[in-house]
Amino acid sequence: MAAYDLEEQEQLSAMKAWWEKYGNIITTVVGVIALAVLAWQAWSWHQRSQNDKATAMYSEVFLAAQTGDTAKLQQAANQLTTEFPGHLQASLGALLAAKADIDKKDEKSARVKLTWVIEHSKEVLVKDLARLRLASLLLDEKSYDEALKQLEGGVTQELAPRFAELRGDVLVEQNKPDAAKQAYKQALEKFPNTAESNTLKTIVQAKLDALGGN
Repeated sequence: MAAYDLEEQEQLSAMKAWWEKYGNIITTVVGVIALAVLAWQAWSWHQRSQNDKATAMYSEVFLAAQTGDTAKLQQAANQLTTEFPGHLQASLGALLAAKADIDKKDEKSARVKLTWVIEHSKEVLVKDLARLRLASLLLDEKSYDEALKQLEGGVTQELAPRFAELRGDVLVEQNKPDAAKQAYKQALEKFPNTAESNTLKTIVQAKLDALGGN
């Protein structure tokens, strides 16, 4: 029994020595890990909270757009872009606000909002949609070179035919029929085979035919 007690004491002494040597390191590491876990949980909660707030605010923008309350729409959209610029909801809200501006003939304000989306949106499709709308607005204002600039570069597959079609429209206004025909042909090639696309293709084909077709 005494031998066992002696062995046990030796083990305890060894453990004590080991803890004295490594205990502070272990405590620090455990503390760091615990803080990291807590920080991650706090960040995740904050992200969810921010996203919920942005979604609620976008709902206000959408409802205001549906009811025609332009003052409320603009207020909520401005708040979205100010407080949640990195969220998708902010870009969508700015697009709705820009549409409301265009409807009331305030093209200057619409350009500002569309430019904001182009510069801040993290979603390529949303960014391209803003580029398309801005180019259309610039076409109406006869700012043809600026419109073509918005239509330059890569574009998401979903909007590629619309980009090509609008480029053709701009080139027609610039009295460049050959270049316009090429743009319309590209649009026809890029449209998917769907019922909705077939209707749009008919419109583009009519524009092409008006220029003499092939």
